[in-house]
Amino acid sequence: MKRLFPEFKKNIEAHELVRLNDTVIFGFSGGKDSVTLAVLLQELQKHIPFRLLAAYFNHGLRSDAGEEEKWVRAFCAARGIELETGSRDLRRFREENRLNLEHAASLSRYDFFATLAKKIPGARVATAHNRSDLSETFFIKLFRGSGLQGLSAIFQNKEKKIIRPLLIFSEAQILAFLERNLIQFYQDPSNLQDDFLRNRIRHRLMPVVKQIEPESEERIFRTVLLIQDEFDYFQGQAQMILDRKLLLGAVLPAKAFAGLHQAQARHLAREYLRRQKGNLLGVGFEHIADFLQSLETGRGLSLPGLNLKFAKGWIFPEKTRIGEYRVEIAAEGRWPLAEIGRVITAKKSARFRLPKDNSQIVVPAALLKFPLLARPARRTDKYRKIHAPYRQSVFEMIRSSGVPAPLRRLCPLLENGDHELIWVCGSPLAQAFAVDDPSQGPFVCIQVKP
Repeated sequence: MKRLFPEFKKNIEAHELVRLNDTVIFGFSGGKDSVTLAVLLQELQKHIPFRLLAAYFNHGLRSDAGEEEKWVRAFCAARGIELETGSRDLRRFREENRLNLEHAASLSRYDFFATLAKKIPGARVATAHNRSDLSETFFIKLFRGSGLQGLSAIFQNKEKKIIRPLLIFSEAQILAFLERNLIQFYQDPSNLQDDFLRNRIRHRLMPVVKQIEPESEERIFRTVLLIQDEFDYFQGQAQMILDRKLLLGAVLPAKAFAGLHQAQARHLAREYLRRQKGNLLGVGFEHIADFLQSLETGRGLSLPGLNLKFAKGWIFPEKTRIGEYRVEIAAEGRWPLAEIGRVITAKKSARFRLPKDNSQIVVPAALLKFPLLARPARRTDKYRKIHAPYRQSVFEMIRSSGVPAPLRRLCPLLENGDHELIWVCGSPLAQAFAVDDPSQGPFVCIQVKP
């Protein structure tokens, strides 16, 4: 304990992986790594009071699964550790999501951890990955052709929600710790077999790598930290773009990709897909490439659990529906249009300023009769645009402005208090509300903003 724990505690405190009165849910399988984590976390409780909860997920794949769970229960009972257990029909989950069994098992385990964490506000999930696991995962992701996120899949502190405090130790250090302290652990017989890619890498590749480069685990660890920084940067940029550009959490203007480097465009596409699906199950590099290709061709894109349309400069799920809305604009101010994720602002000004585009208008204040009404256009709506010789259908105006039919309600129509149509966002102002003399104010500037 004296050799491993001081470094463990120092790392915990340096990175604030566990804090006073936290709840730490740690994945516990009874194997050497999770037993080491359990023992070290219990020792840490003497220095930092926090709640410790073991989470055991029974994959139900091995003939000894019942024996393993029995061992886990006995260990936790003997040490006074709270225990929660879970399971899932992995083969069915695998088939439904078109995954390999190893990936399905990992996702199911993390789903179980996340479900537990949701029940306890502020809870953190601790997993027992060590530095040797990180090296194995790095090669697994490399062989499968992963990008930055895959190559940095295991790191020490993931958004303060998932912590991996054993990453500072190698497998050899952990085994030596258990042997010195005469601590038993459950021997999973499948770890000795080469049925899974991880085991083949562990048993066949890693010994050769360490023979060639004894410090390979430390070098890979440093590389993963660098890759993680790169991924975090690109991910942060993608999230910022979506936070600014995304409408209703689902509708994205294709111009959001304009001028982006190909690497950043891939991250933006990936983050958009993740938000629409809720996960990236079944989404690979080829789907991201197809997404970016669809930006140019305008062809739809079908993914596992998601069908997207690319139409007239917009990207949106095929099932996108925008409901009715009616917002009265009683006076100057800011008026949210929550149903379409936009805001109408009305501001009086003594001076005339030419609108920068068709998302805003400037109208003589004397012509407005409050309250104004913002609503979706109807098929019967018509008005004569500024400088136009005759009245036109508002639906036709919206179509001409480049908005596809399913998104027409994103363009609010503005009615005067006497029901005369003033303007539909994205198209020119009605001739009846045009400014004849820019020197004769006051004026009201009305704008629709995201």
